[in-house]
Amino acid sequence: MEFNEHTLLNDPDLTLILLKTAARGETGIEDCVEVLRSTLERAGERPPVARTELVLHLDRVRRSLMRAHLLAPTEGGRFRITERGRNALKDHPMGLDDTVLMEFPEFREFVQETRTQPSAAGPHSRDYAEGYLAFRAGKGLADNPHAFETAEHLAWENGWFQARDEEADRSGQPKGA
Repeated sequence: MEFNEHTLLNDPDLTLILLKTAARGETGIEDCVEVLRSTLERAGERPPVARTELVLHLDRVRRSLMRAHLLAPTEGGRFRITERGRNALKDHPMGLDDTVLMEFPEFREFVQETRTQPSAAGPHSRDYAEGYLAFRAGKGLADNPHAFETAEHLAWENGWFQARDEEADRSGQPKGA
């Protein structure tokens, strides 16, 4: 079962966790993990994955929200909600997915940049290919061997997502971002 098929772990629910937590004041991913764990407990659910995978998924959604300028970075890897984020939360109280984020030109530009495969001569094409093959081999995002927030990590992750999206296109199932 995919991560986003679990209760409260799909992208719209994760956006709600991030935006609502940030709406209370400056926050960080660890704070959001605690809110998510508490929310799951109240729903009578247990996190179906390790904490590191929760962190990875929340951080991926956080980066998307930052690309759409719904969250803004602050010091020490923390972030805050923007006015645009408050409006998006108000307009989409059930959460946001990529179809909503595509309304924002900055996010559309980011998606177009990441959908372009690097050339064979690109500096991180090997990392991209490794991520692509990792998905094909059944590995998850948490299997990324590169240090977090590095170009290699992002290239690997982009390759993994590209393979996942291609598989979803072939099977006719939603991509889930």
